[in-house]
Amino acid sequence: MSGEERTCPKCRGVMRRGEIQFPVERLHPQSISPYTSGTFFGGMPTFEEVSVGKPYWEERTGEKKGIIFKREEAKRLAITGFRCTRCGYIEFYAQER
Repeated sequence: MSGEERTCPKCRGVMRRGEIQFPVERLHPQSISPYTSGTFFGGMPTFEEVSVGKPYWEERTGEKKGIIFKREEAKRLAITGFRCTRCGYIEFYAQER
């Protein structure tokens, strides 16, 4: 995908490049030590860790690789896309990283 100007195939609006991202949230209990009593540190809240996950396209290449155990090779491709600013149409493309 080059940075050229794209037009929407449905409404002829301007297309903008982007990628799919989704937040992955995990709650972790806040603890100092498993041996401390809950009275001294009892009021400490849990903290939330938020990271961003990016999906990918995986396809089998048909090649078998490995020294002892042969298994089919898989190739991962990044998923990027374009969104129309007028009608919201989205096109996705899988590209090598």
